Amino acid sequence: MTYTVVVGVDGSEYGDAALRMALAEAEEHHGRVTAVFAWQVPFSSFPGLYERAELEQAGKNFLIEKVSAVAPSPKVPLLPLVAEGDPAEALVAAAKDANLLVLGTRGRTRMAGFLLGSVSARCAAAAPCRYCSSKRHRIPLKPDSRAVRCLAEPCGGDAGYSGRVHPPDG
Repeated sequence: MTYTVVVGVDGSEYGDAALRMALAEAEEHHGRVTAVFAWQVPFSSFPGLYERAELEQAGKNFLIEKVSAVAPSPKVPLLPLVAEGDPAEALVAAAKDANLLVLGTRGRTRMAGFLLGSVSARCAAAAPCRYCSSKRHRIPLKPDSRAVRCLAEPCGGDAGYSGRVHPPDG
């Protein structure tokens, strides 16, 4: 069975870091990556305001564009997957037969996560496989510089990620 890493892509710098992490993990295990973007029809009081087919195509275009920008020439097979529905539910479903689920996390406080909701917390609780969360680290290039760089290391707890690998419950 091929080692499979599922990663959530949302367009944020945290999602980009998670995609880089997922690619590194898949490369280390000679596996593949499934990049997932979930979309929902916006709530509106006007029926027919949004065309489902247009929203789905926009989601596909976004995912291809984002993945191509972060990893123009991935060293492992990368499958884009666009899902309609709740992001946490889509990610957990996509990870059903995966070895690892990787998500970026903004690192909000517990209160903010509670009030705003947290896809990563819901996925960590329901993941059918190992789960890894990553944060994008900002490190000044010079003590007085405003420029920053992003560290990208594999998921195993190396420098650059505060990510933790969680085994599934059960």
